[in-house]
Amino acid sequence: MNLRQIVDWFPLSLTNIPHGEMTVEDVMLSLQWDLPPTSVWKSVQNTSSPAQSTASLEHLQAQYCMGDTLDVRVDMRDHSGRPKTHGGGFILARIHSRKLQASATGAVTDLRNGSYRVRFTLLWPGEVQVSVLLMHSSEAVQALWRSRQLNYNKITHKGNFVNGSKTETTECGFQLNASKSQCEYKDERDGESYACYTPPTLPCHSIDTMSSFNTPGSALTKEEASLLTGNNIGVKIKNKFGNVDVRKCSVIPYNKWRDCVERINPSISSGYFWRNQWSSLCCKTGSFFTLESIKSCLKGKKIFFMGDSTVRQWIEYLINIQKEFHSVLNSVKGISSIKFVNPKGEYSIQWKVHNYPWITAHKSKLSESSYISRDLDTIGAEGEDTVVVIGVGQHFRAYPLELFVRRLLSLRRAIQRLQARSPGTRIFIKLENTRELSSEPERFSDWHGHLQNLAQRKVFGDLEVGFVDAWEMTVAANTFVTHPNPTFIASEVAEFLSRLCHTPQDTSARPVS
Repeated sequence: MNLRQIVDWFPLSLTNIPHGEMTVEDVMLSLQWDLPPTSVWKSVQNTSSPAQSTASLEHLQAQYCMGDTLDVRVDMRDHSGRPKTHGGGFILARIHSRKLQASATGAVTDLRNGSYRVRFTLLWPGEVQVSVLLMHSSEAVQALWRSRQLNYNKITHKGNFVNGSKTETTECGFQLNASKSQCEYKDERDGESYACYTPPTLPCHSIDTMSSFNTPGSALTKEEASLLTGNNIGVKIKNKFGNVDVRKCSVIPYNKWRDCVERINPSISSGYFWRNQWSSLCCKTGSFFTLESIKSCLKGKKIFFMGDSTVRQWIEYLINIQKEFHSVLNSVKGISSIKFVNPKGEYSIQWKVHNYPWITAHKSKLSESSYISRDLDTIGAEGEDTVVVIGVGQHFRAYPLELFVRRLLSLRRAIQRLQARSPGTRIFIKLENTRELSSEPERFSDWHGHLQNLAQRKVFGDLEVGFVDAWEMTVAANTFVTHPNPTFIASEVAEFLSRLCHTPQDTSARPVS
């Protein structure tokens, strides 16, 4: 199935989008180069092998200085040692120094002929090690894409209907059997919808909570599934060279800190870890690891965090390091919103979960959830002291990409409406971070997250919003976990605050504990 056929197959792709606005088709076409090529392979022996593949230095220099570019060429071979002739593999790469607790990502370019170029910027002096991981072979990526676009049935959702002491449960989803009676829950304006099979006796409006579980079965063949087992994911490709010695030369040929509002170009590193703290190349982040600077930045502001639990971690971090908050709504596991205010600092922060789909065994209250686009519409013309952070993606990985793109376009239109009535309101997009390699790859592979981040750059890239590139940060740190530890979250928050306030002070400050 080619991209044109895929777009034509989408049942909801072009509905409710005014003429002249960005469409699902626009976004899907922009991702065409990043989709896997169609290839035929007869056995696992024909697939990419990290053990047979090699990484070598291009443009070898006698001396490397801070700010220089380091180019690494990856030549992919199959398990029989034969060179691959097409691209499509999913590679993640980083440079790092364990001694210095330093690391940064590399920009990967698929040359579409079986080879890849990884470009690094050398950002610190000393010994630098290069690591190139083959996350998925091109054949595995092809299988993941086919499975993702095939159906909506990788997750089963259960809706619980309640009326007094009576409870009934039915299956819910985005593509149910049309021959059965259904309760449809639709946002007519934005075209968002889901449905549940009609309960035996209770009315549709009595729906109360939703939970979910992974559906048994797979759309993959036995051979395809074998490419996605643990020992075939995230395997290091051997280097044909040793560590690189980087020196601090007299002239550093790059401008370390650029304008804080500059939009992120994914081919350029936005920062690096140094002594286990994130150091942005867009703004100085150092001061925003201290409690004093954090409180100073937040003073007088009303901050809305909207999205999934990776954004919820930000508010939990800010609450934990500050003892002056008064709880408006306490949060326990499964609760869909948190709000805290600081009377002394005269600011408030709150988090609210995005609307269905959620993938959780906990019963989530539908009355407490709403689409972020609707929540954005409730924010008035409050000016520059109002701040919004949006982070979505993890819960969409198990569904066809069209569903996620349609949600992004709803957010785009809501952001444009908010900026029209309140031009001073600051809006930030938190990109997805990586997750556990042990996550079921057919549903949750980081390749799905990578593709969704590209979609977010397309949808929001021309708007006046800031990006917090959690993807680059987690790849640089080699952190494959859905919910990173508080030390890592401190770096994400510091990046956000540096872009929000960009008045750095002490760049040697340590993070608060």
